[in-house]
Amino acid sequence: MAQTPAPYRIKAKWLETCNCDSGCNCNFGGFPDHGSCEALIGLFVDEGKIGDVDLSGMKAVLAIKWPKAIHEGNGAAAIFIDESASEDQVGGLATILTGQAGGMPWEILAATLTSLDGPNLVPIKMDVNGRNSGFSIDGVLEAKFTPLINPVTGDENEVHIVFPNGGLIWNDGD
Repeated sequence: MAQTPAPYRIKAKWLETCNCDSGCNCNFGGFPDHGSCEALIGLFVDEGKIGDVDLSGMKAVLAIKWPKAIHEGNGAAAIFIDESASEDQVGGLATILTGQAGGMPWEILAATLTSLDGPNLVPIKMDVNGRNSGFSIDGVLEAKFTPLINPVTGDENEVHIVFPNGGLIWNDGD
């Protein structure tokens, strides 16, 4: 009999960037702007648990590449978890991020992958600062967010996107 994964719940900051033009057409039209999809996702867990394991304060990064649209599969991913995590926290986060614990978006993203590297324990730098957020892993990757700028006025554009009936990964994003 298969073992049921421990129940989990996390509240986290989700920082996502990809190789699409601003707005990421994958979220709206289903197909990447440039043929393939390359995404970096940074997570800072504000509060959370899997079973009895506290995940609060944990940081994780996923680097994912799909040769075509996400829903067409054949993706390759690497999972990075901050080196400050305990063995139990690494196991808990890895179980969630690989879709083994069920739930969205992890279960659906895992179904699109054919290879997975990790979890890799590394020092993760993460700055959660609204539209100026970012994260990095020295010598591996860096993601730096900048606001969209109005080309005429030079003002920052505040963009807020809502999926009233629910999106695949998020319902309300800015």
